[in-house]
Amino acid sequence: MPMRFRRKYGVMLPAVLTAGLVASGCTTTPYAAKVGSQVISVAALNREASDLASNSAFVSTISQSVQVKGSGTNTYTTSFMDTVLGRRIALVLIQQALNKLRIGLSTSSPIAILTAEQSYGGPQAFAAFSKSYQRQLIADTADITALEAYLTKTNISIPALRSFYSAHPEQFTQICSYHILSSTLSASQKIYAQLQAGANFAQLAKAQSADSASAQAGGYLGCGTYAQYQNAFGTAFANTVASAPLNKPQPPVAEKSGYGVAMAGSRSLIPFQQAIPSVVATLFGSAGSTAVGSFVSGLAKAANIRVNPAYGSYKISGTTAQVVPPPTPAP
Repeated sequence: MPMRFRRKYGVMLPAVLTAGLVASGCTTTPYAAKVGSQVISVAALNREASDLASNSAFVSTISQSVQVKGSGTNTYTTSFMDTVLGRRIALVLIQQALNKLRIGLSTSSPIAILTAEQSYGGPQAFAAFSKSYQRQLIADTADITALEAYLTKTNISIPALRSFYSAHPEQFTQICSYHILSSTLSASQKIYAQLQAGANFAQLAKAQSADSASAQAGGYLGCGTYAQYQNAFGTAFANTVASAPLNKPQPPVAEKSGYGVAMAGSRSLIPFQQAIPSVVATLFGSAGSTAVGSFVSGLAKAANIRVNPAYGSYKISGTTAQVVPPPTPAP
């Protein structure tokens, strides 16, 4: 499968993978967690887990980081339940803090709506959620975005976003590209020589590329921005597909997984409305998520948080706060 450039479920907190199971109908006690005086009920947790797990398109986007379904009917892994619960605890803390600060972002803002769609697997996957849960995810995204803007002192008004977008078109150009990956420079040079002699790019990719996923599609990687290519393949590759003549194979460049003969298929400026989540993310940079993590950990240390023992316990380590599974019973 060609590489897809898409934000992951970035607002989920880290989870420890375990083999334990938590049944969706668990009602040992009436609460899953208490954050001060605010209660996250078992019913609410089960409902949220079900909303997430029933969306197969979304589950496929997080399957590499957390296993969702348990081995029994209507069960989920402990890691999944703890991740969902830890995330909801963090969002309760954020909402409480925003109320005290008297700041927020409207759930009708295109920033909240479009960022939520992108964060939860893209518009198609997002549309598969129920309407009520879509509203919840948009509200969650609005809160996280408002906090990031506050902590990083970033102006995320639409005029400010449009101004940045207009001044940096190269950062919001969608590039669709291909590559043929080799493990060594000499092997990549041989492939490039074959292309120079007239070999067909797609056929050569299928036959010789070390990237089995893109090879099946004739070397097609998909489409993304310069920053996304830079993150996935490295600066040299990103520079090549961003500036090379279209549909012309380029000399080998170093990639994170070897050496590649790259070819840019198309480049087009992403419309402003569609680019809004990327503009916001670019303005926040890595400082945004780091600041939110530290802030939430600080809130957690000062809050009275209790977790239903059936789900484990709440642990804070440095800038990470999460629900960890209960000890595995001895055999």
